[in-house]
Amino acid sequence: METFDRHEGDFLLTRDKVEHPMNAHVVMQEAGALFNVAYPASAYKDPGYGHDVVPAVGDGVNVGKPLHKYVIRTDTGEVLGLHSHKYAETDGYGFIADMAETLFPEKTTSCTLFGAGERVAVTQELLAPIDLGDDDWIQPQICWISSYNGLWATSVYDLTSRLFCSNQLIGQPLVKVRHTKNHDSMLELRVRILEGSIARAESLVSMARVLRDQEYTDAQFNELIAQVLPVRADMSERRVENVQVRHQYCRAAWTRERREFGVGTRWMAYNAIQGAEQHRINGRRRGGEGVYDENRAMERAINGRTPLAERAMALLAG
Repeated sequence: METFDRHEGDFLLTRDKVEHPMNAHVVMQEAGALFNVAYPASAYKDPGYGHDVVPAVGDGVNVGKPLHKYVIRTDTGEVLGLHSHKYAETDGYGFIADMAETLFPEKTTSCTLFGAGERVAVTQELLAPIDLGDDDWIQPQICWISSYNGLWATSVYDLTSRLFCSNQLIGQPLVKVRHTKNHDSMLELRVRILEGSIARAESLVSMARVLRDQEYTDAQFNELIAQVLPVRADMSERRVENVQVRHQYCRAAWTRERREFGVGTRWMAYNAIQGAEQHRINGRRRGGEGVYDENRAMERAINGRTPLAERAMALLAG
């Protein structure tokens, strides 16, 4: 029912839009993301008497309430987070499905659950794919994220997928959202997300078309790699080897771009660096060649940890 596409290392689930429903509740249910949670009080064992002690709020409107509380999955009992008494409670990630489906029905394409359920990411396609020319397509998307471990605020990001290599070009959050049934607020939220997504797509397409009109040679790309990933005299031998492996990833991505589109361009150079960082470098774990974690790559992209792509873009667009 669920498959990854043919490109090795892609981390977002792709779906056959003809065969599979794009309802947010269905997609999240299939990904195992619609579990319930509970919020038991955080307690400790009294060392003198052996019974549980629950620290409580000492004053204010919440006086007497447990000072801290856990977030646990009711189906497995796994702890997903620990928070203060002020932490807003929801029954589970179902509110993401509710909001996504209310605002943009039948537009959901994937759901990725991290770890035991500490974090979740849900993608939707709101706009039609855009042809940059020569069958190089990009697909504007949005990505809903939320967490129970406190690392991600509930937000909506703009996310653009380049269909040839499935590079996920993740931008800044469009909005931070709350669970609400207020129709005026939901309508305003819909407008803000759509406007932000459209503006991001237009900006990216404009930038891509400018870079696609500028030829870029193999020698220039090698120089770009040297600038983005320099080998310095003060590096240890192991560090130099690590940088050289990253060079190889970038060159392999560039070769693939050239094989597909022919004459090199600055747009192809950017995607080679960005794709190598996303699909190989950011997902690589210690433990040897081939140890790759798709979820880690996605987390780093959402958290803005893509320095190589940022350096490459600054050099190519400068």
